[in-house]
Amino acid sequence: MSTTTFPKGMEEEKLMSLFAQAENLGLRLELTDGGITWETFPGFRHQEIIRDILVASNSGRGSEGGCECIQVPDVDIVFPDGTVKRPDPSVWCKRPEELEGFVHAIPEAVIEIVSPGYEDKDLVFGPPIFLRNGVKDVIVFHRAKAEVHHWSPAGHRIVPSPTVFELACGCQITV
Repeated sequence: MSTTTFPKGMEEEKLMSLFAQAENLGLRLELTDGGITWETFPGFRHQEIIRDILVASNSGRGSEGGCECIQVPDVDIVFPDGTVKRPDPSVWCKRPEELEGFVHAIPEAVIEIVSPGYEDKDLVFGPPIFLRNGVKDVIVFHRAKAEVHHWSPAGHRIVPSPTVFELACGCQITV
């Protein structure tokens, strides 16, 4: 069980139940900076882009540095500061211990696809949350502009899509 601090009166089991109830209503929840935010499920094009990223990557094939490059979409991740986010795909070097419910393992990288109306969530508020919690690469695809934002230990850059990214863990993804 996690030692993460959630809002007062909200233990992990209650939070998981709330997330499940929201999902039954067609909503995705995230807990950031002490507040719960919601969004509708991503549309068809959004899901196509996630699929294309997963197909074009080296997921499961490993890197020269020993990372297994495991990519999984739509997993609720509990971060050390109590944030709960669900990146489009996330990349881990090793399979997380939790296979059901919330995952507590910090991914090496996260990828977000910006949907109309959610630009600030993905481009302004999300990257600092991921970075302060130990994610080494944050990649955000702004599909309306066909550009990709990449935050890493080297800083922030914006490149056209498609671009092949060599992640800090040694995995490669194409966005």
